[in-house]
Amino acid sequence: MATSLFWQIFPNKKPIIAMLHVFEGELQQQMDQALEDAERLQQGGVDGLLVENYDCGYFDANWATDEMAERLAEITIAVRSHSKISAGVNILPNDYKKALSVALSTGGKFIQMDHVIGDFVGCESVKASEYLWARKFYSNIMVFGGIHPKYYELVEPTCSLAECAKKAMVLVDAVVVTGQFTGYAATLEDLRIVREALGTYPLIIGSGLNTDNAVSQLAIADGAIVGTAFKRDGVHPGEPIDVMMVKQLMDEV
Repeated sequence: MATSLFWQIFPNKKPIIAMLHVFEGELQQQMDQALEDAERLQQGGVDGLLVENYDCGYFDANWATDEMAERLAEITIAVRSHSKISAGVNILPNDYKKALSVALSTGGKFIQMDHVIGDFVGCESVKASEYLWARKFYSNIMVFGGIHPKYYELVEPTCSLAECAKKAMVLVDAVVVTGQFTGYAATLEDLRIVREALGTYPLIIGSGLNTDNAVSQLAIADGAIVGTAFKRDGVHPGEPIDVMMVKQLMDEV
């Protein structure tokens, strides 16, 4: 893609996209938590909201259930009606077809894909031809696409980080680099490798950004997706967004 939608949706320098984690439970409970979190994140001044089913709603390692996609659609519509911030979806595990459909039907602006390049143990890799064909029907939906993502094991021979970054540029609007696990930061070395490979193409931090490393990491990357740093006791059911933690990180940004 010659021009990235990222700059159109997030014209502000170094945007922060905050996670809205949806855990297993009743729809009303999920809805209430999402709306409460969205309100606190808006108060804290984030630039985007990413609605994600966290450790629930999977068929297998490749596809989400129809019920989960429908729930995320309802939640996203409610979040958008109560917030002025751009919203998007990540339908795990990497179910970009459902994510694109939900984003379009709910007025969402973007989706996240855990991985877009590479062969991984235990799940299907993204077939570039099928993916690009699907994207033709969703040309206004921006895609964040991961390379060397957390929790996925690459099959040998591996695609180097720099090589994967260059391949991802033709598939997504912003390339995402993560640490090894939720809340773990990407290394500065990895960010520099991808930055050199991408040139000026959008590079997004996918995990581990916090008040201690925001300055050094965002000196390299163009923005970040943040979840753990906004919750006092980490990412788990019932743990709310802490608005003061949001404001502290946004002050650093």
